[in-house]
Amino acid sequence: MKVLISAYLDNNIGDDLMIKLLAKRFPEFIFYLDTNKSTVINTFNQYENIICHKFKKSNDYLRQFQIYLSIGGSLFNNINSFMGILLRVRRIIMLYRLKRNKIKLATIGCNLGPYKNKIGLLLTKIELQLNNLVTVRDSDSYEIIKKFKSVNNFHLASDIVFNYSEYIYIEKRNNTKCLGISTYRSIQNCEFNYSSYIFLAAIADKFIERTGNTVCLFAFDSENENDLSSAHHIKGISKYPEKIKIVPYLGDHKSIIDSMSQCDRFITIRFHSAILCQMLNIPFLPVVYSNKMHNYLNDEFYKGLRIPFSDMSVDKYNVDEIIKCIIENKEIFNDFSKEKSDAIKHFDNLNNLASTIKVHTNTGRI
Repeated sequence: MKVLISAYLDNNIGDDLMIKLLAKRFPEFIFYLDTNKSTVINTFNQYENIICHKFKKSNDYLRQFQIYLSIGGSLFNNINSFMGILLRVRRIIMLYRLKRNKIKLATIGCNLGPYKNKIGLLLTKIELQLNNLVTVRDSDSYEIIKKFKSVNNFHLASDIVFNYSEYIYIEKRNNTKCLGISTYRSIQNCEFNYSSYIFLAAIADKFIERTGNTVCLFAFDSENENDLSSAHHIKGISKYPEKIKIVPYLGDHKSIIDSMSQCDRFITIRFHSAILCQMLNIPFLPVVYSNKMHNYLNDEFYKGLRIPFSDMSVDKYNVDEIIKCIIENKEIFNDFSKEKSDAIKHFDNLNNLASTIKVHTNTGRI
């Protein structure tokens, strides 16, 4: 079966892991990614059932596929500007065309919003009504879909990346007590970037002064969003750059997870840094830059401190108190009792949809 994929392809560990897990779950499917980015191609070149190519618009091309699959978390968070609305309308027109070519539509692993206007919510409703299958990863998004008419086959399950749990072996951590920080460079709220760098550098310095231990700065996205920029800013601002290590994601998720497993505490900004911390049993202090982190923490019944990205400032927060929380594990997420095997439901429901499809006789690669 041929599946055309729509996904965020920016060498982002969370989105890449979703696609890699998808490929492992369905080895009999061939997945086509719409990209010619050489770094992305390199990330997936070890997966025989993932093909990177450029999308074509002809009907002959489209009819070779049985499913058009949108996979990822923040698939509906860019409908709040004129350009975002225009791109969404164009996408919906394309989805109508795919439907006319008898291609099944599925969207899995997403969250909805936030929406600044009714147009964004309306366009989301129209798009999801076209889908044969929708799965979401937080209860807030699920409640939104429940209010949409004519969206019938929709499901709630924990984030897709939790399916990686079966591949993780948690070793007893050494005594280095390294602090991990998921760095982040915002494109939409760039006016807050430098103050966040100063804030995180201050936390790193105070942690080093109090413990003498290392701080690891993790860059979870290494292309257009470029967390490496924020990591180098933080290290450059720090008084102890020799005690700071930068760990970039360059397509190899295993090396990132191995490095994370050496951390005793974490400050999570990237959404999937929190997910991986939960899987690795690493207590973390969450920073929130979008509703997806809020929704996730609410679903986990988290009652501790959560810092808005726009408020990351040494003037607004007492760094000494935060370091005390980190070292003494106070006000830090530390309840990993919720079982996450339900994450497989995203793939199980996709499999159910695929089982209803009669595969075309032309199953060769494009």
